[in-house]
Amino acid sequence: MNPSFRQTLWGSALVLGLLAGCGTASYPTADNYPPENPPRVEPPNARSPAQYQDDASITSRVQAAVLGVPGIHANNVQISTYDGVVTLRGTASNETAARNAVQAARQVTGVRTVEYDLQVQPY
Repeated sequence: MNPSFRQTLWGSALVLGLLAGCGTASYPTADNYPPENPPRVEPPNARSPAQYQDDASITSRVQAAVLGVPGIHANNVQISTYDGVVTLRGTASNETAARNAVQAARQVTGVRTVEYDLQVQPY
């Protein structure tokens, strides 16, 4: 065998060995990993229909009490209740009417606290 043929033969064998090695290497892909379970999400504290009914009942009683206060108009006050906490938002015709509306809401049975944002705007 002549030396240039031998070098070509060795070179070819080396290239074939490298190519063969490249095809057998195992690189991780998405197919190699099992799917992970999604994280467990706890459901929010669901309220029972009775709790909704209690809040609706409190809201209607607070509306009756607050809308009976002179200087408070139904179109200008929003009343909502969540878990016994009453929120009053809107406007009153004077400072006394705003204070009396909050006091009337506090006196309703079932009200735990009253949060309010009543602005004084003379009509």
